[in-house]
Amino acid sequence: MSERSQAEIVLGRLLPPPCGQHRPPRQQVQPEMGTGAKVASPRPSGGPARCSTGRTPTAPVDAPDLVAGLQQGGLQARVRAAVSVFAYGEPLPAARDLACRLGAPCEHVREALRAMESAGELALHGRVHRYRLRPGELHPKDVDFDRAVRKAIASRQYPPGTALPVGLLGRSHGVAPLLIARACRRLISDRLVAHRDGPAGPAYYVTPTTAVVADEYSAGTRHGL
Repeated sequence: MSERSQAEIVLGRLLPPPCGQHRPPRQQVQPEMGTGAKVASPRPSGGPARCSTGRTPTAPVDAPDLVAGLQQGGLQARVRAAVSVFAYGEPLPAARDLACRLGAPCEHVREALRAMESAGELALHGRVHRYRLRPGELHPKDVDFDRAVRKAIASRQYPPGTALPVGLLGRSHGVAPLLIARACRRLISDRLVAHRDGPAGPAYYVTPTTAVVADEYSAGTRHGL
């Protein structure tokens, strides 16, 4: 073999192949039987990298968002505790002031207050203040609804076992569909109405009770309104 041929062989081993050409894949040497040696599988050339568990790594979770999500679950309990120091009927601080006291986002505090009002724990006073409702006290917006249902039951307009048309009654007396449960709380507590499953699904039914006190005194004076 000439000296030029030997030089070309040496340069071919040292230099990378020209553009457009690829070297043939290196053949893996299989271990001999009984040696216990493991051969790593070749890594795929395309697609996202994978972690050691074989799963595609996801984007990291933003720490502030994670902390806010964990704290939001107990925020309503903290708002309820902060509100409980005020007397029944006493105007509550604005949501912004409560948020400053609790060190929480103002919008989250407002959501907690709205949830407490929907549950019948608070009531709006005008457009600014809220105040605590006494146990068993009707929400001011539910008084007309409660009074109308009691009168209808007392007059046998809705006899025992009848499903109340709560949607129609709510529209007639200004109670939103999502607040029907709040408006029926006192009716259920006085055993005039029961919420149960029926042929048409869950509904509010007049109970077969005979001890019915369903007049304006029961709906108003009895509940402190």
